[in-house]
Amino acid sequence: MRRVSLVTALRTGLPALLALAACHSRSDVWDTGAPSSLVAVGLSSAVVVLDDPMHRAMALLPQPDQRLDVTPLPIGHQMLAATASPDGARLFVLSAGDAPRRSAQDEYPSMTVLDGATATVRATRYEMAEPLGSLAIDPQGHWAAAFAGAQATTDFVQNPNEIVLFDLTREPGPSNPISRTIRSFGGTPQRLTFTPTLHLPGGPRRLLVIESDRDVTLLDLDHAEDVPPRPEITVRLTNGSDTRTLAPAGVVVDDGDPTRTDDARVAVRTSSDSNVITLQLGPSASGSPNDFQPVVNLTDVGAIPSDIAFVRTDGGLRVAALVPSTSSAVLVDPDTSITEVVDLPAPYASLSLVTGATGGTSGTDVALLWSGGPAGGVAFWTLGVTAGQPYRSVEVLGITDSIERVIAVPAPNEQLRVLESGSSSAFYVLDLGTRTAAPLETTGGASLAVSPDGQRVWVFGPHTSDLAAMSLATLHPVPLYVDRPVDAVFDVAAAGGGRALVALHGSGNVGATVFDALAPDTATARCYSGLLLEGL
Repeated sequence: MRRVSLVTALRTGLPALLALAACHSRSDVWDTGAPSSLVAVGLSSAVVVLDDPMHRAMALLPQPDQRLDVTPLPIGHQMLAATASPDGARLFVLSAGDAPRRSAQDEYPSMTVLDGATATVRATRYEMAEPLGSLAIDPQGHWAAAFAGAQATTDFVQNPNEIVLFDLTREPGPSNPISRTIRSFGGTPQRLTFTPTLHLPGGPRRLLVIESDRDVTLLDLDHAEDVPPRPEITVRLTNGSDTRTLAPAGVVVDDGDPTRTDDARVAVRTSSDSNVITLQLGPSASGSPNDFQPVVNLTDVGAIPSDIAFVRTDGGLRVAALVPSTSSAVLVDPDTSITEVVDLPAPYASLSLVTGATGGTSGTDVALLWSGGPAGGVAFWTLGVTAGQPYRSVEVLGITDSIERVIAVPAPNEQLRVLESGSSSAFYVLDLGTRTAAPLETTGGASLAVSPDGQRVWVFGPHTSDLAAMSLATLHPVPLYVDRPVDAVFDVAAAGGGRALVALHGSGNVGATVFDALAPDTATARCYSGLLLEGL
């Protein structure tokens, strides 16, 4: 393993002998000046370390032969939040700016977009009028939204219902971003969801679904830039005679029959009520400023649901609600509100659809059920007809651990899921096709990272030197040596081809150990120290 100090090796030409020295020969000087916390994000071809005190992001770009190029990029002053896009192509950084502004050089609040889809990273800055501390990113890459959420700012007067929309397909300018204040019945936005394209009465649309702490708002993104603005639609979750405050706890969206324009739906569950609320987006009343309106329907599922999803059964579209307190699931017909209770062998709390990876019956869905509670367990739920017993095909797997996280594996191994247990000392590789689960054990607490190319799982002990690579083809673990505690690992594309594993060390001025991800070997790894000193 080769040790390289970027400040000296890259800037002053450190002799080759030192560059090839073993990692454990590192001087203690590199452990001084430790940052209070390490904030790092993995993108498609870079690892970005956010250095808030210096108002910059350090883009670590793997090169051939485990070399590392470090590019500093400016970000706004006083970082508030950082979120990567779902595809790993871009990083979004919200900053509060300088308050108060005493000179023209002082910064406004802003959002910086770091585009890391290729072997270079570039920064784009959007200025804002008010600091907002929460971000929501459009999975389709068109929009980003900033809102206050639970992140408080220090402004004397604040507007917690303001949402700032960034059109990522256009350059920053006077009309980009767009500021909207959401009408409120006392609530403030907590979560934002970008819908796929829905076939609505006025044509194909995308909506922003805004969950406050007491209602749900629908904002038409295709008319977000209208002047005057087209008003959003706010749906209260309680009526005027009910003193309770029902907080939305999650939403799901379905477009319905693609040949119809009146059956797109949004389903909502709350944190304290047994009703599942469905909003059917039908034609609007004459004279309405919007060309669709929600028809509200409430269906009692017996107890508070922990998760919901739209599912396809042989009987048509249903809302599936998991109810752990009764060890059951409830299927709701969104047209009639007729319910069917399905007894489950355990109090499963979470579900995800896995139909495409299981070869399920045509036209019906297969759901994966799991629980992070004391009962634990994993099961498959086939939503079809079996021997005259509709919807009751539940197959239990032999896993008794509580499952805290289910990680989807990208292609070509999309039929696999990695299950992280609550004990943190074991995990499972689940094959959806064969419905088998291979257990893997660790000697201590471990964190997992699945490679974006779907080939490997990286296992490391946070703040320890424990690190291993495991091939998803063979499930064979390969232990790797690092001489400093690992805080995070990132599997990213390397320039010129191949992939690199960047293991970050938060001590000192941030270091990294870089492996060839396709053939990880301690003997060919390179170590880097003092990354935050680069460029100073």
